[in-house]
Amino acid sequence: MYLAHIRKEISCDGKVTYSFQSVAEHCRNTAKYASEALKAVGLEKTAYLAGLLHDVGKHTLRFVQYIEDAVINEKEVKRGSVNHTFAGVKLILAKHAKYVGTNNLQDLTIELIAYAIGAHHGLFDCIKDNDESAFAYRLEKENIDSEEAIENFYNECASEDEIEKLLLEATAEIKNLADIIVSIDRTEDDEEHEIPFYYSLVCRLLTSAVIDADRKDTMEFEKNEVTKQVSLDWSKALENFNSYIKNFKTDRDIDLARKEISATCAVAAQKPEGIYRLNVPTGGGKTLSSLRYALEHAKKYHKKRMFFVMPLLSIIEQNAQEIRKAVQDDSIILEHHSNVIDDENSDVEELNKRELLMQSWDNPMIITTLVQLLNTMFLGKTSSVRRFASLCNSVIVFDEVQSLPNKMLTLFNLTINFLVKKCHATVILCSATQPSFENAEHKLLSEVSDLITLPSETLKVFERVELVDKGSMSMEELSDFALEIIRSKKSLLVVCNTKREAKELFENLQAEVNNTVPMYHLSASMCTKHRKMIVESMKIDLSLPDPKQIVCVATQVIEAGVDISFNCVIRLQAGMDSVVQAAGRCNRNGENKLESVYIVNLLGEKLHRLKEIGTAKGATESLLQEVKLKKHYTSLNSDAAISFYYRKLYSKMDKGEQDFLVPNLHKSLYGLLNQHDVADGYFLAQQLKTAGKYFNVFDNITVEMIVPYGKGQDVISELNSEKAMYNFVYAEEVIKKATGYTVTCYQYQIEKLKEGNKDAPVIYNDYFGIYILNDSAYYDDKLGLNLDAIGGEGVFY
Repeated sequence: MYLAHIRKEISCDGKVTYSFQSVAEHCRNTAKYASEALKAVGLEKTAYLAGLLHDVGKHTLRFVQYIEDAVINEKEVKRGSVNHTFAGVKLILAKHAKYVGTNNLQDLTIELIAYAIGAHHGLFDCIKDNDESAFAYRLEKENIDSEEAIENFYNECASEDEIEKLLLEATAEIKNLADIIVSIDRTEDDEEHEIPFYYSLVCRLLTSAVIDADRKDTMEFEKNEVTKQVSLDWSKALENFNSYIKNFKTDRDIDLARKEISATCAVAAQKPEGIYRLNVPTGGGKTLSSLRYALEHAKKYHKKRMFFVMPLLSIIEQNAQEIRKAVQDDSIILEHHSNVIDDENSDVEELNKRELLMQSWDNPMIITTLVQLLNTMFLGKTSSVRRFASLCNSVIVFDEVQSLPNKMLTLFNLTINFLVKKCHATVILCSATQPSFENAEHKLLSEVSDLITLPSETLKVFERVELVDKGSMSMEELSDFALEIIRSKKSLLVVCNTKREAKELFENLQAEVNNTVPMYHLSASMCTKHRKMIVESMKIDLSLPDPKQIVCVATQVIEAGVDISFNCVIRLQAGMDSVVQAAGRCNRNGENKLESVYIVNLLGEKLHRLKEIGTAKGATESLLQEVKLKKHYTSLNSDAAISFYYRKLYSKMDKGEQDFLVPNLHKSLYGLLNQHDVADGYFLAQQLKTAGKYFNVFDNITVEMIVPYGKGQDVISELNSEKAMYNFVYAEEVIKKATGYTVTCYQYQIEKLKEGNKDAPVIYNDYFGIYILNDSAYYDDKLGLNLDAIGGEGVFY
């Protein structure tokens, strides 16, 4: 028997036993899971064949010796030293014609399958640096026992006749796929076509299905149990939802308006699959309205899962709680905030246990960040690629979609087109300040339309604030202005552009008020549990019969989705979308007739690390000047004013800037993924590995670090325990808990903390690939992670 995996078990009395899984069993299981993942999108046989062939190379005596040495003999072996991915690639490529034009569709099918096989431990570029095809390279590679592996595969696992039959069926599927891709290519005859980019997404989709199936079967063998499928019953979730909202109060006009929006979304759920805009004013009950839509739509169109994608962790914390209350079934929900485990070095030939502990998106309802969703679409790490197939046959709700970085417009738009037209996804773009994605260089599908249309009398109910331009102020003048408002006995929220600004202003005001007013600080320097505690404390203070006057100085983590209401808001000048979102935290429920939201341009502001905020701030300045000079707009947050803002914002972008330019490559990620030079007789030439390597949501590399806040110290101890190393179930539970105690920071900050310090406050748990803050002196109960000594602004999500 040729071995895929060996499981070592130690009983209570110390007895060691071994269990074995054959390569044939593992390949069949992987094929089954991969085909199930892509059945709904018409790629069932293609995925099955890729899964069946993914571990052909393990059918060798050399691999048996390697795995026995590693597990039974406990020898030091180099992980991935026995190449097992090339053999499957060789087997399928042997059926490829030597010249383009002989049998185009079958050859394209073969290349797509070969890519998924070859990339299931890490993406690769279809064209090497010397312009040689990566497929040709794999065919010519010697000393990897391919002939032995292929012969044994045919004897032990599948016949040549079965492979030929599957290939014919897969080719028929790819023909249908090719027709769809041609139909969604929106370029003109004289422009470079988008078709190669769409095939890069097909490569990612097939690879995703194989990776997930491979990891799933391996995990089931390691745990010695089959993964329980979460039962899917949208009818029950919808019934629970309707029961939850039935008793909502409708005492105020704003409550009635929210009810109307919700009911209209329920009716709109009957519309066919597609891309829709949901333009609802801040405070309009968008979370529950979009949830109601998603449940109704998923029930009607038999969707496998739904995603709620939010730009900030603070939104997830609150909205997840609201969603859980509404559906009343925790088992169907997964909150995926961050990757606690680092899989930076996962692109080798063999799995390690840390990869099996990466979160997959199997649950019917996923609540995640925009960062995680974009990583799933474009990042090169296998944990991200693995999740891509989960987006098929789903409802995807993007909350505050205007938060999408402008450099990603092309990648985002074309991927959404692919998900909707090929993968049967329905996409909802939610925003009170809708960006014009359909006017980008590479457009969303022309069929994009508004999900609902609100009458003017409903919109009027949400006119609760007035935006006031206060001009420029120094930090000292800003502090004085804030103190004036505090002395007027009003609760105050100040939203800053950087964590350094927020910290400085917080400390200035705290020194002045001298404990006479409760002071709060909120930023991404705090872990999820910490921020949740702060928000709950503020809500309690503000909801008392005689509400307390409080002051909160925050970064944009409070800006969207946090259901809290202050008498007054100061927003440091940024993009108008950010200003409008901050305004949504003022007089949120119409407690008073009209309150003020002040826009302040902070003098000497340092935004060199935050280029997009600086660009957006400039577009807002253009709008403010337009209002001063021409008085064109009756309100700064009117649809006309917001439209002017986006025109200015996009006009400031150079040609190609929306394609995700990589300066040191002199190329864009779109260009890498849209490459189509035929090499050595092969169609695929896209550079998926290079594109995945250079993709990042932020301009600097970020990592997650567990901090010793509250029970975070216990989590750290549990992760460092011997039990976590040898007990998979226990390790899973601990890692799940750890997500509440992580903070995102830049890689250079981690290195600075470790630099020249024998007792560095940061340690790296190599077994799990996790950074841990080991010194509580660097975590402040009011400010969170305190890295003043090494500088840096941190991250906003």
